[in-house]
Amino acid sequence: MRVQIRVAVLVLALGAGSSLAACASQPSAGSSAEPPVVTSYADYPAYDTPQQIVDAADVVARVTVLDTSVVDDKPEVSTDGDPRTNPQAGLDDPQDVPGVVVTIADARVDEVVKGDVAVGDVIQVAQLGGLYRGVRYEEAETTPFDVGGSYVLLMADHGPGVPYDLLHPVQAMYTVDDGSDDLQPVAPDNDVAVDSVSDLDELAQ
Repeated sequence: MRVQIRVAVLVLALGAGSSLAACASQPSAGSSAEPPVVTSYADYPAYDTPQQIVDAADVVARVTVLDTSVVDDKPEVSTDGDPRTNPQAGLDDPQDVPGVVVTIADARVDEVVKGDVAVGDVIQVAQLGGLYRGVRYEEAETTPFDVGGSYVLLMADHGPGVPYDLLHPVQAMYTVDDGSDDLQPVAPDNDVAVDSVSDLDELAQ
């Protein structure tokens, strides 16, 4: 499975008290210690108005998260060619290229505001981060999905077989109560937030 995340720059930082060695190890059996944390700081495209982000979204939908899984997404690379033009040239194994830890959510579509999905569809949505091999990877602005949680998401479509992803981890994600029209931004600094699903409906017309 290929995963695409709309990130221009991704910087990793080890959490306090962590080390590179810790990132490669797993807690011992029976250990109650918290896993080491690696925090990433991603540079996402940002939007200036609610209309702009709705226009940019391929899909806007209310969903319920059914399950999540974590993968280490390896980029597709070529080890051929000139090292001056291809930084991966000469690697013995493409697996030497570091991947990015991504959580894939299986989400049921409960309401469609915009896009080529239907109520009842189960789609996949990717987020940066997750607990992988004993290390917790976090993206500084990302609010992880809760299994069973209900959300309204503004997403990009990358084509068949590739999970959707959010246009922005703050601006493109809301929580919503079952049966409610009211939206709650996942972070208070969402400066293009709207108040309701009805507001998104009007913007999508």
